[in-house]
Amino acid sequence: MSDDINNITTPIDDRFYRLEGRVPVRCTLAEFAKSMQEDEKRILAQATIDNLQISTIFIGIDQNWGGGDPLLFETVVFGLPDDLQPRWSFSSWDEAMEIHNLLVATLTEHGAEPLLGEIRKKAEAGG
Repeated sequence: MSDDINNITTPIDDRFYRLEGRVPVRCTLAEFAKSMQEDEKRILAQATIDNLQISTIFIGIDQNWGGGDPLLFETVVFGLPDDLQPRWSFSSWDEAMEIHNLLVATLTEHGAEPLLGEIRKKAEAGG
């Protein structure tokens, strides 16, 4: 990496993380950018069930913006109707994988309808 990228600063410098094993570690923008080039540093798990894809990734930028524990992992279900775009955010690898595995098991055993019902109910309740 050139010295230029190592000297870049941003207003969110305290929000960058990279993974060491399964543990998020605060890092510089240059370290973050380098670590995110490797799939195994970003993608925790992916599964396809029927026409749905469940993807759990390490984002590496705190989505909580200092409002508590950093939210660095995200699980998304792709292939649902356009009006439903569920995302779950987590602070740890273990939390993210627990929900990923639960979603895979639920979709495998029961299909998408129960999940769609829960998502719609939550959306109607304003959450």
